[in-house]
Amino acid sequence: MEYCSNWDKSKQRLSALWSGEIIDRCCIAVTAPLGDQSNYSKLPSNPQDKIRYWTDGELVHKRNISKFENTYFAGDAFPIMFPDLGAAGHAAFFKGSKYQLEDTVWFFPSIEEWQADSICFDRDSFMFQKTLELAKYFVDESKGRYFVSLPDTSGNLDVLAHLRGSENLMIDMMLNPDPVHEALRKVQDVWKETYDNVFRIVKDNNEGGSCVGWLHTWAPGFHGQMQSDISVMLSPKMFQDFVYPELLEQSNYMDYPLYHFDGHQQTRHLDMLLSIENLKMIQWTNVAGQPSPLHFIPQFKKIQAAGKGLLINIDARDIEPLMEQLSSKGLYLIVDANTKEEADYAVKEVERLTHE
Repeated sequence: MEYCSNWDKSKQRLSALWSGEIIDRCCIAVTAPLGDQSNYSKLPSNPQDKIRYWTDGELVHKRNISKFENTYFAGDAFPIMFPDLGAAGHAAFFKGSKYQLEDTVWFFPSIEEWQADSICFDRDSFMFQKTLELAKYFVDESKGRYFVSLPDTSGNLDVLAHLRGSENLMIDMMLNPDPVHEALRKVQDVWKETYDNVFRIVKDNNEGGSCVGWLHTWAPGFHGQMQSDISVMLSPKMFQDFVYPELLEQSNYMDYPLYHFDGHQQTRHLDMLLSIENLKMIQWTNVAGQPSPLHFIPQFKKIQAAGKGLLINIDARDIEPLMEQLSSKGLYLIVDANTKEEADYAVKEVERLTHE
């Protein structure tokens, strides 16, 4: 593994993390820029060049290698090549889907009304084929220098929100739920096929494990992200009816499932999430406009009391008050530092504060 130091030790820590064990300290991944990174990911203005920016393996690889070379990886941070084609990106794998590649992948409603063929998986679709192609290209180019992430194909109800439009979908869920349930079953099949294919491509390169690139995770087996970002607009009853079955099935399908908790509005669903026996970890995201993680200590304690791991993105200055109130077992902190010195300080703080 290039670009980071002492990966073998970090591998031991990250493996133990999933069992709620501590090797020598709490897990922490810290990255900091080395020099100017302002131009490495500049988005082109031409529409065709934007498509190539996201889907041309050589360009994406070159851009990320440049970032790795200009990033300081501290603690348990390590380089991950991420085939990033949009959140709930498997929406683009269906016939008739409408999307545009800009600063990310933007989707536009394509289902005007539910028909028998409204949801039809297209294995020959540009984006499905690119998902597999990018994963294979990155693995072929890696030669052990970095790991390759599974794609961001999570959140089946989020996929339907892309294809139907969130407002229309919410009305459907209340007034016409049957086609929504049928569509969710089809999307679930696509999720499985995509994850199976990509995991087979990347697992040997990833030392038998798998990663979620944007979350800085690695696990020694089949590991992926689950989510339902649209659930911030759902009641617990609707979450139970439309989301819970998907999460239960996916969590039993993977060895090391993680749930991406997108904003404190999802707290109303926390008890249901914690009831999923094979759910190993919850990743807490503080979305824009919400207070820091220090405001949610009771929720974090509840997650830990249920025996689930906890991944938190946090400012370096909040490490001490957070760790003083939480168990270090099963805790994984992600920190974006401004300097190498700040990154090293964050790791030393975690070493000092680790406890049972």
